Amino acid sequence: MGFPLKDITIYHEGEIIVDAPMYWEFRTKANFIADFYHDRMGGYKPPKTGRICIRFVERTNCRNSHYFGSICTSEITIDANTYLNLTEAQKSRYILDLLHTSIIDLADVYNWEKKYFQDAYDYIIQSDFQFRRKYSSKQSPGRKHTACVVLEKTETQAALRVLITGESRVDKVILEKKNWYWWDSTYKLAKQCKWLDNHSFGFAKDGKKCCLSIVSEEVTNDFEFGERDF
Repeated sequence: MGFPLKDITIYHEGEIIVDAPMYWEFRTKANFIADFYHDRMGGYKPPKTGRICIRFVERTNCRNSHYFGSICTSEITIDANTYLNLTEAQKSRYILDLLHTSIIDLADVYNWEKKYFQDAYDYIIQSDFQFRRKYSSKQSPGRKHTACVVLEKTETQAALRVLITGESRVDKVILEKKNWYWWDSTYKLAKQCKWLDNHSFGFAKDGKKCCLSIVSEEVTNDFEFGERDF
Protein backbone atom coordinates (compact mmCIF):
# COMPACT_ATOMS: atom_id res chain seq x y z
CA MET A 1 0.00 0.00 0.00
CA GLY A 2 2.88 2.41 0.67
CA PHE A 3 3.20 5.28 3.08
CA PRO A 4 0.53 8.02 3.26
CA LEU A 5 1.13 11.71 2.71
CA LYS A 6 2.64 12.66 6.06
CA ASP A 7 1.76 16.34 6.14
CA ILE A 8 1.35 19.63 4.35
CA THR A 9 3.43 22.38 5.95
CA ILE A 10 3.38 26.12 5.33
CA TYR A 11 6.66 27.99 5.80
CA HIS A 12 7.24 31.74 5.75
CA GLU A 13 10.14 33.78 4.42
CA GLY A 14 10.32 37.54 4.96
CA GLU A 15 10.59 40.30 7.55
CA ILE A 16 7.24 42.12 7.47
CA ILE A 17 5.20 39.28 8.97
CA VAL A 18 6.79 38.29 12.26
CA ASP A 19 6.71 34.52 12.57
CA ALA A 20 7.45 32.09 15.41
CA PRO A 21 9.15 31.97 17.82
CA MET A 22 8.91 35.76 18.14
CA TYR A 23 5.18 35.93 17.42
CA TRP A 24 2.74 33.05 16.97
CA GLU A 25 -0.32 34.61 15.32
CA PHE A 26 0.67 33.74 11.75
CA ARG A 27 2.18 30.38 12.67
CA THR A 28 -0.90 29.05 14.50
CA LYS A 29 -3.17 30.06 11.63
CA ALA A 30 -0.88 28.56 9.00
CA ASN A 31 -0.46 25.28 10.89
CA PHE A 32 -4.18 24.97 11.61
CA ILE A 33 -5.20 25.56 8.00
CA ALA A 34 -2.53 23.27 6.53
CA ASP A 35 -3.57 20.50 8.94
CA PHE A 36 -7.28 21.05 8.20
CA TYR A 37 -6.66 21.00 4.44
CA HIS A 38 -4.61 17.81 4.67
CA ASP A 39 -7.23 16.11 6.84
CA ARG A 40 -10.04 16.82 4.35
CA MET A 41 -8.20 15.34 1.35
CA GLY A 42 -9.79 11.94 1.96
CA GLY A 43 -6.46 10.17 2.37
CA TYR A 44 -5.28 11.07 -1.13
CA LYS A 45 -1.52 10.79 -1.66
CA PRO A 46 0.10 12.39 -4.72
CA PRO A 47 2.36 9.86 -6.45
CA LYS A 48 5.82 9.45 -4.86
CA THR A 49 5.11 12.28 -2.41
CA GLY A 50 5.59 11.93 1.35
CA ARG A 51 5.40 15.61 2.29
CA ILE A 52 4.30 18.88 0.68
CA CYS A 53 6.03 22.07 1.81
CA ILE A 54 4.62 25.42 0.71
CA ARG A 55 6.80 28.50 1.27
CA PHE A 56 5.01 31.85 1.55
CA VAL A 57 7.65 34.40 0.56
CA GLU A 58 7.53 38.19 0.75
CA ARG A 59 8.81 38.84 -2.75
CA THR A 60 7.14 38.91 -6.15
CA ASN A 61 6.86 36.28 -8.86
CA CYS A 62 7.50 33.25 -6.68
CA ARG A 63 5.91 30.19 -8.27
CA ASN A 64 8.76 27.65 -8.33
CA SER A 65 8.59 23.99 -7.30
CA HIS A 66 10.93 21.02 -6.95
CA TYR A 67 11.35 17.60 -5.34
CA PHE A 68 13.97 16.47 -2.85
CA GLY A 69 13.42 12.75 -2.44
CA SER A 70 9.73 12.40 -1.62
CA ILE A 71 9.41 16.00 -0.37
CA CYS A 72 7.71 18.35 -2.81
CA THR A 73 8.41 22.03 -2.18
CA SER A 74 6.77 25.04 -3.79
CA GLU A 75 6.80 28.76 -3.14
CA ILE A 76 4.24 31.48 -3.66
CA THR A 77 4.22 35.23 -3.00
CA ILE A 78 2.38 36.53 0.05
CA ASP A 79 1.51 40.23 0.16
CA ALA A 80 2.54 40.78 3.75
CA ASN A 81 1.09 44.28 4.09
CA THR A 82 -2.25 43.14 2.72
CA TYR A 83 -2.27 40.21 5.13
CA LEU A 84 -1.53 42.34 8.19
CA ASN A 85 -4.44 44.68 7.43
CA LEU A 86 -7.05 41.93 7.23
CA THR A 87 -9.44 40.82 9.96
CA GLU A 88 -8.74 37.49 11.68
CA ALA A 89 -11.30 35.69 9.52
CA GLN A 90 -9.94 37.31 6.36
CA LYS A 91 -6.40 36.27 7.30
CA SER A 92 -7.49 32.65 7.55
CA ARG A 93 -9.17 32.83 4.13
CA TYR A 94 -6.11 34.51 2.61
CA ILE A 95 -3.79 31.77 3.89
CA LEU A 96 -6.15 29.06 2.65
CA ASP A 97 -6.42 30.69 -0.79
CA LEU A 98 -2.63 30.93 -1.14
CA LEU A 99 -2.18 27.35 -0.01
CA HIS A 100 -4.83 26.07 -2.41
CA THR A 101 -3.48 28.10 -5.34
CA SER A 102 -0.02 26.69 -4.77
CA ILE A 103 -1.30 23.11 -4.45
CA ILE A 104 -3.33 23.41 -7.65
CA ASP A 105 -0.19 24.73 -9.42
CA LEU A 106 1.63 21.60 -8.25
CA ALA A 107 -1.25 19.43 -9.45
CA ASP A 108 -0.92 20.99 -12.91
CA VAL A 109 2.85 20.48 -13.00
CA TYR A 110 2.92 16.92 -11.65
CA ASN A 111 -0.44 15.67 -12.91
CA TRP A 112 -2.00 15.15 -9.47
CA GLU A 113 -5.73 14.54 -9.12
CA LYS A 114 -7.23 17.94 -8.35
CA LYS A 115 -10.57 16.68 -7.04
CA TYR A 116 -9.20 15.84 -3.59
CA PHE A 117 -7.66 19.27 -3.15
CA GLN A 118 -10.78 21.04 -4.36
CA ASP A 119 -12.91 18.96 -2.00
CA ALA A 120 -10.67 19.96 0.92
CA TYR A 121 -10.84 23.65 -0.02
CA ASP A 122 -14.62 23.63 -0.48
CA TYR A 123 -15.21 21.80 2.80
CA ILE A 124 -13.18 24.31 4.82
CA ILE A 125 -15.04 27.24 3.27
CA GLN A 126 -18.45 25.62 3.76
CA SER A 127 -17.66 24.72 7.37
CA ASP A 128 -16.60 28.31 8.07
CA PHE A 129 -13.18 27.02 9.24
CA GLN A 130 -14.74 24.84 11.96
CA PHE A 131 -12.63 21.69 12.24
CA ARG A 132 -14.86 18.77 13.23
CA ARG A 133 -14.04 15.19 12.21
CA LYS A 134 -16.55 12.48 13.12
CA TYR A 135 -15.31 8.89 13.35
CA SER A 136 -17.31 5.71 12.72
CA SER A 137 -20.01 4.77 15.24
CA LYS A 138 -19.63 1.65 17.39
CA GLN A 139 -22.39 -0.34 19.04
CA SER A 140 -22.19 -1.24 22.73
CA PRO A 141 -21.81 -4.91 23.75
CA GLY A 142 -25.39 -4.93 24.98
CA ARG A 143 -26.58 -3.36 21.71
CA LYS A 144 -28.56 -0.70 23.56
CA HIS A 145 -26.29 2.22 22.70
CA THR A 146 -24.17 3.56 19.87
CA ALA A 147 -21.18 5.82 20.39
CA CYS A 148 -18.78 7.77 18.23
CA VAL A 149 -15.91 10.13 18.87
CA VAL A 150 -15.58 13.56 17.26
CA LEU A 151 -12.23 15.31 16.92
CA GLU A 152 -12.64 19.07 17.25
CA LYS A 153 -9.82 21.54 16.71
CA THR A 154 -9.22 25.27 16.95
CA GLU A 155 -6.00 27.09 16.11
CA THR A 156 -4.66 26.30 19.57
CA GLN A 157 -6.71 23.45 21.10
CA ALA A 158 -7.63 19.86 20.22
CA ALA A 159 -10.50 18.00 21.87
CA LEU A 160 -12.17 14.60 21.72
CA ARG A 161 -15.93 14.64 22.14
CA VAL A 162 -17.98 11.46 22.68
CA LEU A 163 -21.56 11.22 21.45
CA ILE A 164 -23.65 8.36 22.84
CA THR A 165 -27.18 7.64 21.62
CA GLY A 166 -29.74 4.91 22.34
CA GLU A 167 -31.64 4.35 25.59
CA SER A 168 -29.52 7.16 27.01
CA ARG A 169 -28.09 10.18 25.21
CA VAL A 170 -24.84 11.75 26.40
CA ASP A 171 -22.61 14.30 24.67
CA LYS A 172 -19.40 15.38 26.43
CA VAL A 173 -15.77 16.28 25.77
CA ILE A 174 -13.52 13.64 27.33
CA LEU A 175 -10.13 15.18 26.49
CA GLU A 176 -8.75 18.65 25.80
CA LYS A 177 -5.14 19.47 25.03
CA LYS A 178 -2.88 21.77 23.06
CA ASN A 179 -3.22 21.34 19.29
CA TRP A 180 -0.06 19.99 17.66
CA TYR A 181 -1.69 19.96 14.23
CA TRP A 182 -0.78 17.10 11.84
CA TRP A 183 1.30 15.22 14.41
CA ASP A 184 -1.19 15.67 17.27
CA SER A 185 -1.89 12.46 19.23
CA THR A 186 -5.66 13.01 19.13
CA TYR A 187 -5.76 11.47 15.65
CA LYS A 188 -4.47 8.15 17.01
CA LEU A 189 -6.45 8.39 20.24
CA ALA A 190 -9.70 8.94 18.33
CA LYS A 191 -9.09 5.72 16.38
CA GLN A 192 -8.46 3.84 19.65
CA CYS A 193 -11.79 4.84 21.20
CA LYS A 194 -14.13 1.91 21.82
CA TRP A 195 -16.54 0.46 24.37
CA LEU A 196 -14.38 -0.37 27.39
CA ASP A 197 -17.35 -2.20 28.90
CA ASN A 198 -21.11 -2.10 28.42
CA HIS A 199 -21.35 1.39 29.93
CA SER A 200 -18.14 3.31 29.13
CA PHE A 201 -16.76 4.57 25.82
CA GLY A 202 -13.26 5.93 25.33
CA PHE A 203 -9.68 4.65 25.31
CA ALA A 204 -7.36 2.98 27.82
CA LYS A 205 -3.61 2.43 28.06
CA ASP A 206 -1.22 1.18 30.74
CA GLY A 207 -3.94 0.94 33.37
CA LYS A 208 -5.24 4.44 32.67
CA LYS A 209 -8.44 5.37 30.92
CA CYS A 210 -10.23 8.32 29.39
CA CYS A 211 -13.92 7.67 28.86
CA LEU A 212 -17.53 8.74 29.22
CA SER A 213 -20.00 6.69 31.29
CA ILE A 214 -23.63 6.40 30.25
CA VAL A 215 -24.54 5.49 33.84
CA SER A 216 -23.12 8.49 35.71
CA GLU A 217 -22.81 10.69 32.59
CA GLU A 218 -19.39 11.66 33.98
CA VAL A 219 -15.98 11.74 32.34
CA THR A 220 -13.03 9.79 33.72
CA ASN A 221 -9.65 11.03 32.50
CA ASP A 222 -6.45 9.66 34.01
CA PHE A 223 -4.23 11.22 31.36
CA GLU A 224 -2.39 14.53 31.72
CA PHE A 225 -0.98 16.52 28.80
CA GLY A 226 1.49 19.32 29.38
CA GLU A 227 2.19 22.23 27.03
CA ARG A 228 4.87 20.23 25.23
CA ASP A 229 3.08 16.88 25.14
CA PHE A 230 1.94 15.89 21.68
